[in-house]
Amino acid sequence: MRCLTLANAAALRGFGCFFVSRDLHGSLATKITSSGHASILLPQEGPPAPMEAGQYGQWLGTTEEHDSKSVIDALSELASDRCKLVVVDHYGLSSTWEASLNSTVGIPILALDDLDRRHESAFVLDVTFGKTAANYEGQLTEGTRALVGPSYALLRPDFALLRSPALQGRDARLSHGTVNHVLVSMGGADETNATLWVTDALATLLENRSFKIHVLLGAAYPHRASLDTLQATLGNRLEIHSDVAEMAALLADMDLAIGAAGSSSWERCCLGLPTINLVLAENQVTVARLLASGGAAIDGGRFPTSEAPDMWAKRIIAPVLASSTLIALSGTARDLVDGRGAGRVIAEAFSGLVRTSLLVLRGVTMDDAALLFEWQCDGRTRRYALNPAPPTWSEHLKWLQRKLNDPYCSFYIAEVAGIASGTVRLDRSASPPPPTATEHEWREVSILTAPEFYGCGVGLRMIRALMALHPEEDLVARVLADNQSSQRLFAKAGFSHYAPELLFWPQQTNRGIS
Repeated sequence: MRCLTLANAAALRGFGCFFVSRDLHGSLATKITSSGHASILLPQEGPPAPMEAGQYGQWLGTTEEHDSKSVIDALSELASDRCKLVVVDHYGLSSTWEASLNSTVGIPILALDDLDRRHESAFVLDVTFGKTAANYEGQLTEGTRALVGPSYALLRPDFALLRSPALQGRDARLSHGTVNHVLVSMGGADETNATLWVTDALATLLENRSFKIHVLLGAAYPHRASLDTLQATLGNRLEIHSDVAEMAALLADMDLAIGAAGSSSWERCCLGLPTINLVLAENQVTVARLLASGGAAIDGGRFPTSEAPDMWAKRIIAPVLASSTLIALSGTARDLVDGRGAGRVIAEAFSGLVRTSLLVLRGVTMDDAALLFEWQCDGRTRRYALNPAPPTWSEHLKWLQRKLNDPYCSFYIAEVAGIASGTVRLDRSASPPPPTATEHEWREVSILTAPEFYGCGVGLRMIRALMALHPEEDLVARVLADNQSSQRLFAKAGFSHYAPELLFWPQQTNRGIS
């Protein structure tokens, strides 16, 4: 899912994304294609994974050398000279695989990992809480960028968009000291049926408490019959959610979660959802330990366990329900993840291209709505906006449609090396014209640099590209007085002040402006 999240973020910015895999389960393949991406299946034949490759190597199903050759062949069919980044997410693929691609195709590699091992990639992404770049000291080749810590967690954009209202609602509910909705979320397959065990544990607490149990199931969950039997007993005190599309909205409504200590931990942290973590796999041990030691979650131990569900509930769940611990957990968790990790990864991977490549403007369409909404709702964008309140999705769609239908509006996306990097817009101006201007119509400039590409020179190039497209027009810019960086930006582009928050261009025209 984290690769799909990154691919979706890249696609919004103009990239075409391909998933290359030796095998894709039906539900995952459907999610990839329904998101607008292509998938390429590598041939199944090949040498088996050697025994000395260990468990991770067995997951790969073949040798790294054979896999890298298959991927190189696939890339050659995709015109690898146009490929800007290869993302690899597999414990069974090591620096050996990366070196093979580097020597053959030379495309920058972003390795998603958490094993503190050697890499020969351009970037390593490890979102483990408590880690720093020092964890990879001596393990990376010269020039490799280590993107470490949960601030880089790859979450779908709805988490960042819902974060502020979700936290406000959660704080209001927690202040009353009641828990009304408890979520059980153990991951997609849950072969050991931790879901049923935890739900049984919660059920033992229902007699003296009023909360409702919500169970989240993935498409691969194999024990549905046992859960249906329990639901028949609990009735409306248990609600089952399957293949939820609006995950952020569901988590926002919960007061406590009991979940696997995997990548979904970051979704819960982003929305400040107090959590009891269970370790279901070896690669979750570190996450659970560090989150618990940092006060961002409760360590519920490992599963399977010989402990009876009712005893575990009394020992682990009941103390959390009956204390102010939930407020502390929520406050600590929300500080770890803000939901904007995908943008940070995009910035690290492509800011060099954006900084040095040619910028062009293209017209905005309704297909750009989701990306524009993401940018508009970013706190850094709202900081100096004339209206600091972020729009709702419905408000944004209506606004965008009005702009596209307005004959006096010229609305552009800035693309650099094909990457969407910001917007610039001309509207009929309600601002007063410069006092020396003759009677004619001015239009007002509005710019928005993609937050992930701040510092890459996008703003100045957007303004200059706009001036080149509209050389016969006189332009006004309204910039808040305390937005000193934008004040300097417009001045550098040739605009002059005629009021504290108003600038105009050109400085001299044949219309008598001096």
